[in-house]
Amino acid sequence: MTMKKLLPLTLLVPIVLSACAGKPKPQPKEPDMFATNIKDTNRKVFNFSISANQDKGDNKPERGGAGGPPPEHRNKNQAKSDTPNESPLDELFTHLETKLSDTGYCREGYIEIDTYESSGRLHILGACNEVATPEDKRQFANNYGY
Repeated sequence: MTMKKLLPLTLLVPIVLSACAGKPKPQPKEPDMFATNIKDTNRKVFNFSISANQDKGDNKPERGGAGGPPPEHRNKNQAKSDTPNESPLDELFTHLETKLSDTGYCREGYIEIDTYESSGRLHILGACNEVATPEDKRQFANNYGY
């Protein structure tokens, strides 16, 4: 082959190979969702969910088992750890503790009603240990009818 024919070929091969070697862009994580509901009995319940980490397929929570949050999450005053190997369920409870602390929704802690995964999200349903005050009713207006 002549040099004129080889030049375009030598320029084209690295371009094609580099295009194939690129990683796909990671999907942006969905924001956390926090829905509150104050019942007619002044019972305060909530639904909190985060995007499930699809990269850690073996660490997805399963329904059943002993129930309740892992022992390290039962005390809301316990120190939090942000370890890189945190399981998706640990991440759910860490995010929930942060949300409850930031909003002041469950000032005296909460009881876990259910934890489950659906549509690529991890969910926790819970009820606060205290009943709603008039200020709670003003601050956390019921926008959801669950």
